[in-house]
Amino acid sequence: MAEIARDKAYRKLADRYCFEAHGIGYNDLKDAAKKAEIDTRVAQEKGGLSGAAMVSDAFFPFRDGLDVGIREGIRSVIQPGGSENDYQAIEACNEAGVTMVFTGQRSFKH
Repeated sequence: MAEIARDKAYRKLADRYCFEAHGIGYNDLKDAAKKAEIDTRVAQEKGGLSGAAMVSDAFFPFRDGLDVGIREGIRSVIQPGGSENDYQAIEACNEAGVTMVFTGQRSFKH
């Protein structure tokens, strides 16, 4: 799931750059060289995620999602906590020097 969110951020930034440069959406651009230029720029900028915060209205049950976000450049995590595996999220953030805040409150009810 975290990989899907990362891919979506990359696609949205590529679409923005394509529209700014060519006035059309990325998927409508047929020129492979121009697409490659956009792809390179987006990859260098990690989809615009560097410095972003990663937020959950529930909790991160495992560290894999956080690892993806950290690899893409997030600098902070905000979550209510409450998972039996919170220690994994804490370890992931500590290892990467990422700030984490536990709010202690969920934003939804089942």
